[in-house]
Amino acid sequence: MDERIAEFLDSRKRTSQDTIRTFRYTLIHFQSVIEDGGGDMNMLTEFDIRRYFQTRAEKKVSTRQKEYSIVLSFLTYHGWQDRMNGIEYPEEKIVSMERKSIDNIDIAKIKREIEKMNRKLNGDWKKGGKMRVALIYSLIYTGLRVSELVNLNQSDIDLRERTGSITTKGKGNKERTIPAPKELRRKLTEYLGEREDHNPALFVSNRGSRISVRNVQDILARLNDRCGFRKGTVHPHVLRHSFLYQTAKQVPLTTLTQLAGHDDPKTTMIYTTPNLQEVGEKLDNLYQDDE
Repeated sequence: MDERIAEFLDSRKRTSQDTIRTFRYTLIHFQSVIEDGGGDMNMLTEFDIRRYFQTRAEKKVSTRQKEYSIVLSFLTYHGWQDRMNGIEYPEEKIVSMERKSIDNIDIAKIKREIEKMNRKLNGDWKKGGKMRVALIYSLIYTGLRVSELVNLNQSDIDLRERTGSITTKGKGNKERTIPAPKELRRKLTEYLGEREDHNPALFVSNRGSRISVRNVQDILARLNDRCGFRKGTVHPHVLRHSFLYQTAKQVPLTTLTQLAGHDDPKTTMIYTTPNLQEVGEKLDNLYQDDE
């Protein structure tokens, strides 16, 4: 490992060990690519750095964004950040975003079907039915990652008559608070009102244990079939994308970034870009006279 990498890692003593391992792995691979291409870590050039990111072009956008931030931190520590000039932050293509969100009509269908799935013919709730409804509403109205959802505790929920919130810890163990709209508060209140156990977890299975990511995926797979959607249409990340895409129309970018739990507003900007249909609707009236 290059001594400059070792020095940089040593300077981050307050960083978690998991993060240090990620930094080390990324920077050692960065060094390997640079040197295999004939570059020199003593004399890094913009060409060398650009070539490194070109070799990562097939990786997921989230992976490339993380690597970009790590390399930039390394270069900034050594005063070489100007060598990143002209190398753009990796961003997801707009067309990809549109495939990952669903519209309000589909959200309404999901709400209807999740309740129908969890009621008996006489209208009574099935065992665990209120929990499953509250879980789906939580995904719809908060944009939580599925890992954040299953790790929620009852103490993370603040429900009042006119307001409410959910506090979660996301990537990097960073805490954020998300408002709980009235419809979500009602579903959570109905669910928690029937809880008689002492499990601190917010969502528990019929066996009384904290619900797992696999449990959530199974619920959504059954819901997807009931709605008649194409296989794989509804999954936790689609509901997260849909929440952020719709919320982007109502709040500033800085607020949306906080709600999403993103470190960089550039990651969130994709949700503020109108899709082709929205642009088309605006252009329909482009040359009409004001009357």
